[in-house]
Amino acid sequence: MRSRVFWISLAGALALATSGLAAELPRGVLVEKVPCAGQPDQAYALYLPSNYTPERRWPILYAFDARADGKRVAELFRPAAEAHGWIVVSSWNTASDGPMEPNFTAIHALWADTHARFAVDDSRVYAAGYSGTVRFACILALTAPGTIAGVIGAGAGFPFNTPPKKDNPFVFFGTVGDRDFNWYEMNDLDAAMGTLGLPHRIEHFSGEHDWPPADLAAKAIAWMELQAMKTGKREKSPALIEAEWDRDRERARSQAAHPADAFHTWSAMAADYAGLRDVAEARKEAAALAASPACQKELRERAERDRRDKDLLAQAPGILARGNPVNDPVTPAQVASALKVPELRKRAASPDPEERLSATRILNTYRGQTLFYQPQSLIEKKEYDRAVFMLTVGAEIDPDEPGIWVSIASVQARKGKPGHKKALDALHTAVDRGLSDPALLDRKTFDDLRQDEEFRRILAQVTARHRGAKAG
Repeated sequence: MRSRVFWISLAGALALATSGLAAELPRGVLVEKVPCAGQPDQAYALYLPSNYTPERRWPILYAFDARADGKRVAELFRPAAEAHGWIVVSSWNTASDGPMEPNFTAIHALWADTHARFAVDDSRVYAAGYSGTVRFACILALTAPGTIAGVIGAGAGFPFNTPPKKDNPFVFFGTVGDRDFNWYEMNDLDAAMGTLGLPHRIEHFSGEHDWPPADLAAKAIAWMELQAMKTGKREKSPALIEAEWDRDRERARSQAAHPADAFHTWSAMAADYAGLRDVAEARKEAAALAASPACQKELRERAERDRRDKDLLAQAPGILARGNPVNDPVTPAQVASALKVPELRKRAASPDPEERLSATRILNTYRGQTLFYQPQSLIEKKEYDRAVFMLTVGAEIDPDEPGIWVSIASVQARKGKPGHKKALDALHTAVDRGLSDPALLDRKTFDDLRQDEEFRRILAQVTARHRGAKAG
């Protein structure tokens, strides 16, 4: 691994440094797709600041989307890149939940191409990822210390079984939605890095497992600027320091209704701005909140709730492992009951917002396992009955979701002719649940069913429903 990244950082750049690739690219606008020289199958979305000039060196952000959407991520970071003078390079070829090799291929091509085209400040190279590509970004930074100055992690943290250590070679800014199944991981990472005294910040937002909203993406870039000032990688800017301090202070004051959140913000400010400005106010406010009975109560309740939730989630793998319809006399409903799905569905509708979010996070974890990870693994092993069983457990979580039954039909269809009847039965269930998107029936797994009269009737019904919805 080390030799791979070393080659990326040195040999690739040097080989292309004089190859005449520095063609003019527009400044101040998002360039949707730039093919990499010598590897046209590798491409990236690009943002160059409007004042970019090769006469000086610039910070660069390499972004790795979990679903290979280069444009979306480049657009997300574009405003902050313009404000702070960063180059943004967002790959069209990265992915999560699979082998890492395509991601290594992507960064190899991006690194060589961008170092040939642009004046990059190699002391200020950053990486941003979402979900599994956060772990990939951390692998890059850990493998060649000093190559990556900072990682922006959306919805995930360090590689599995690789917790942060005292000598961690990069700073970390993480974000997580309050309904994200990785909520617990990110909060545990916050505590672990805090215990080690490592420069980091973890921010929450209202949302699911996803990239952060635009304001937090901007905050991530600005936070990296502050860290660069602290380490001498850029000159100090009193104006930027005060502007960011004011934004953080305003946020902390707006969190008065949730003293635990205000405590988190003031505490982060005391660490982030130390050495850049006076932080006495932040320390005083954090200390006052730490001594406050209201804050202590909220922190205690959150810790107890998270502990309860993690205990339940720790049991889930064993419960799901029972879902073998060939050998075990267990039904999807029984597995869902053991997972406490009926109880969680009730809690997800609770008037208590904390309980509602807690239940939603657990259900989202179950959704990820029963509707994606577990079925994907079982399909790869051609264990189609077990994959169907797992998807049917997912249907217990969302009984009115027609797309689940389309997925069940797709797996049944993989069995060939023996699975056709069950595939059609599942599609009828999807229609009964309100299926109205004919595009969901375009899957290649349904190719052998397309000439079947029953499949054609189902498709016609879904198409008519789709047209009616559009007309309405």
